Amino acid sequence: MISIRKQLLRRLLIGQLLAILVMGSITFIYVRSELEDLFDDRLRQLAYSVPVNASVVPAPPPRQNNIFEDEDDFVIQIWDEDYNQLLHLNREEGKPDRAEEGFSTHTSGDTQWRSFALKRDSILVQVSQPFADRLEMSLGISLAATAPILILIVMLGGLVWIAVGKSLAPLSVITENLDQQNPSSLAPLPLDNLPAEIVPLARALNNLLERLGHAMETQRKFTADAAHELRTPLAAVHLQAQLLERCQSAEERVELMTQLRGGIVRSGHLVQQLLTLARVEPDKWERPFTKVDLKALLIRVVADLTPVALHRQIDLGINHSEQLYVSGDAESLRVMFSNLIDNAIRYSKLGSQVDISLSNEEAMNQVVILDQGPGIPVGERQQVFNRFYRCSQAKGTGTGLGLAIVNEVVKRHLGTIELTDGENNSGLKVVVSLPPY
Repeated sequence: MISIRKQLLRRLLIGQLLAILVMGSITFIYVRSELEDLFDDRLRQLAYSVPVNASVVPAPPPRQNNIFEDEDDFVIQIWDEDYNQLLHLNREEGKPDRAEEGFSTHTSGDTQWRSFALKRDSILVQVSQPFADRLEMSLGISLAATAPILILIVMLGGLVWIAVGKSLAPLSVITENLDQQNPSSLAPLPLDNLPAEIVPLARALNNLLERLGHAMETQRKFTADAAHELRTPLAAVHLQAQLLERCQSAEERVELMTQLRGGIVRSGHLVQQLLTLARVEPDKWERPFTKVDLKALLIRVVADLTPVALHRQIDLGINHSEQLYVSGDAESLRVMFSNLIDNAIRYSKLGSQVDISLSNEEAMNQVVILDQGPGIPVGERQQVFNRFYRCSQAKGTGTGLGLAIVNEVVKRHLGTIELTDGENNSGLKVVVSLPPY
């Protein structure tokens, strides 16, 4: 599990350490450059401080107050004019070889030296210093400059740990509120006293809880309605089966068998419609939208329903069509138009006709289905889209779910559906408008 606190602390510390390394390197380079100049000046000063007296052996240079703790860090050698005799050496250990006049860097034995040789009258003064001493002092000054920052990093790490913990406290409050949520009552999370960065997260969770609550309420209502609607046909089938068991005559048995078969067909149709409605509900939508050819889709639906139309002697056909496309789910659109055209066929008069047209009107693709049935009263044209509602003029074995399925598909595709009177106030005209692709 990823910890925001640990990640933030780790990244801050790594960034600070990298900054320390860069700053320390720059400090070391700068300090060493400055110390090189200071040490070279010190070598020159010591060389010039040697008193020149050809008649006596020169005395060692006097000790002076300066930034260096001990002049014995420097090796002072005084030679005669011909470099044959060493007149003075301030210490025996680590004596370097003779160097060229002026500043020079040379190696004697295993030690690298920085020397300054000065020829004065009849003597040669050589002052030398090991490079290791210079490096040691440069490192010491650099570490002394960066050590307080290292301590500061440790202190900042602790402060960051505490500050991040307190800043993330509202997330713990949100977590506790979510843990206390009851699935049957999804209350929104409180937005009071939340940091500005967390408010969008809380709002998104509230929107999710609202949608989830709506979906659960819809599911509960759907389940209750389905159970209520299934109870009646199943009870009828059960009763008919009992009557069939007690039936004595062949005629009654045939009649009851016909009724039983009809009840089974109605129950199967109702179950199929319920499953279709469950699949096309927005909360159950899973298939992605694709480019759908409306003309080809309507031709396929008409071909599927032609046997039903021929059985009722209905003239079913597409009068006018254009090559139009929509963005949607082809299967759901097929179910929608199948329901609408099937209703038009079933409720039209025997020997009449059902006309279908497809056109683009007012920047919308419109499918018009015109039948010659009894139509729907104006006061019921909105109610018929409710689940299990059947029009007062409806006949047959409908379930009251067909137009509910149509309404769900239309809403999902951001379209509209309108029910009006047919031609000469006869029949029903259904206009489905869908946004073009």
